[in-house]
Amino acid sequence: MKSLLKKLLERRREEVTLLLFDDDNPHQQDSYTLKPGKLFALLGALNVAVLLLVLLLLYVTPLGTYLFNKENRAIRTSVVQIHERVLALQDSLQARDQQLYDIQRIIRERSDTVFAINTTPEWNAVYGEPEPDPPSITYRISQVPGVQSLKWDQIIHSEIFSGETRFPVEPPVTGTLTGTYQPDVGHFGIDIAARKGTDVRAVADGVVVSSEWTINNGYSVHILHAGGYATIYKHFLEVIYRAGDVVRKGDVIGKVGETGLLASGPHIHFELWKNGISLDPQYYINVN
Repeated sequence: MKSLLKKLLERRREEVTLLLFDDDNPHQQDSYTLKPGKLFALLGALNVAVLLLVLLLLYVTPLGTYLFNKENRAIRTSVVQIHERVLALQDSLQARDQQLYDIQRIIRERSDTVFAINTTPEWNAVYGEPEPDPPSITYRISQVPGVQSLKWDQIIHSEIFSGETRFPVEPPVTGTLTGTYQPDVGHFGIDIAARKGTDVRAVADGVVVSSEWTINNGYSVHILHAGGYATIYKHFLEVIYRAGDVVRKGDVIGKVGETGLLASGPHIHFELWKNGISLDPQYYINVN
């Protein structure tokens, strides 16, 4: 058989006649004419077709799960996506907790500053020696020339908080309302879409208590106003004021952007709080 295949291979371009003899009847014979080249090509194509058919059957059957690892790839992709979402939610919750803590601390410390006690030996004997005042913390100076920047103790006693914050007011930016106040799902403000780079203005007089960048909210600014009100602006392209700066109603505090993982398109997320409780901004600003 080996020698036959070798001869057929050598004469693959020629026509070959095969004679088959019957051992029991030598006078009877059968002859076949063929081209070895076509025979080998046919056998090769047949082998490839059988191999592809077997692979296809394996792929569509449960056995393909083990050979091609289809489900494992899908599971790994799903796990990675879920992990990224969990990290984003954790970061968002931490930022929210920090915001609430800052607002409550500012409100709490502001109310205490209007109450002063001249201690006496009898008072100290009952309530103990008063603790020394904490050192003043000076915030970074604003990038805007001539803007007043206050220290922490100056913010508490600032005349900004002796007035009254009046509503309704104009929205911080002219644009289209794309997201409403939904505290049940963790959306404590409204979204106003506008062209990237549009000016964003403070809705009332106040003092910037936080100007920072986070991975979820991008550039954000928190402003404290009279009457226990506080406003929060998120997703700036850039911010102008820094913590400790005094802003007046209508001052440009930044530019519309889409920074942060939670931003979807250029817009400003705007929140309104009073005494640590979130309010629906649509009842307090003139939103079209």
